[in-house]
Amino acid sequence: MIVIPAIDLRGGRCVRLFRGDPTAETVYDADPVAVARGFEAEGARRLHVVDLDAALGSGSNRDVVVAICRNVAIPVQLGGGIRSVESVQRALADGAERAILGTGAILDPGLVADAVRRFGDRIAVAVDVRGHELALRGWRDRGPRVEEAIRTLCDAGAPRLVVTSVQRDGTMDGPDLSLYERVLAMTDLPVIASGGVRKAEDVRALRDLGLEGVVVGKALYAGTLRLSEVVRG
Repeated sequence: MIVIPAIDLRGGRCVRLFRGDPTAETVYDADPVAVARGFEAEGARRLHVVDLDAALGSGSNRDVVVAICRNVAIPVQLGGGIRSVESVQRALADGAERAILGTGAILDPGLVADAVRRFGDRIAVAVDVRGHELALRGWRDRGPRVEEAIRTLCDAGAPRLVVTSVQRDGTMDGPDLSLYERVLAMTDLPVIASGGVRKAEDVRALRDLGLEGVVVGKALYAGTLRLSEVVRG
């Protein structure tokens, strides 16, 4: 299982939100490129970059994303506000190796089919879960039930899913293992988990479930987890 450090961008800075709440922001670094290079130096094999401003419809960090992609040799998967084929094309042209479709994929499965037809395995779909439903549009709106959404995405040909537990995101309360067990029982697609990781034992518990990867953010910034402990996990 691959461990993927997260870099969340807002206002050009590296931040973390608590359960996706834009009013509960912690700024960790004013130089996201340096953060990206640091993760690479520590052994990261991939980066998970999210443009929060784009996700929230409040702006764009495109220039920072381009700078990150140009300054690391490892692949970058990019999410946040990618809701059309045009935005996928732009993300890949900017240097991302993989584009993560969000709300648009849930509301329009045809977008997933079209994107996959054009870009193949360079597409992933974000499945952001709050309770038994998906959270859409920067986690502000309610979406369909998890089972319905995953069934629809599978039918549309999604290559992989990035599943986030909204209630665990940024909390370091431990991952929602039951959520990932449920999702893995619904699909044979590769699944990347996100949300709640605090320590190496959390990563190992996720690995034992058979997940393809796990996105880790706050634990790395807060120092409760070192990438060197799990980079080979």
